[in-house]
Amino acid sequence: MQYKPVIIAIVVLSALAFVSGYISQINRHSYDIYRHIKVSNCKIAVSSCKVDLGEGSSIQVNILPRGIPETEMLRISVDTQDTQIEALSVIFEGIEIDTITPEYSLYQYSDTRFIGNGSLAICSLDKMHWIAHFIVKKGGKNWKVSLPFEKDLTKFLPPPLGN
Repeated sequence: MQYKPVIIAIVVLSALAFVSGYISQINRHSYDIYRHIKVSNCKIAVSSCKVDLGEGSSIQVNILPRGIPETEMLRISVDTQDTQIEALSVIFEGIEIDTITPEYSLYQYSDTRFIGNGSLAICSLDKMHWIAHFIVKKGGKNWKVSLPFEKDLTKFLPPPLGN
């Protein structure tokens, strides 16, 4: 086995590359969060949601199509009466499979409206919990607004055939 040191070196370097890539993805989504708002009284998959940010500011979040399908491009819009919001983005986090989508930047359409597109990662579970994390930048500070939702594919499956 004259190539054993070479094979070990390749395995070690591959592992290091994988770990450093994973760490860079984790750090890519880290922010200095001024305030984290965890919303529990909203069903973002079936309707729009209004969230009070405090300090006289709120956002109205809307994700279409309803049901937030995994196989379609999502149209995301955020409306606010606050013209001081500088930037908005969203990250979708899957709970059971521990997955995070890329950060989707929303583009400022008007002084009080941000729009953009995004998508969920295709998941093989029949039922999965997700969190839509909206990052709101205002006055140089970052608010994180987390909206949980559930994807239940069993609701869309045909009934089983009889025996």
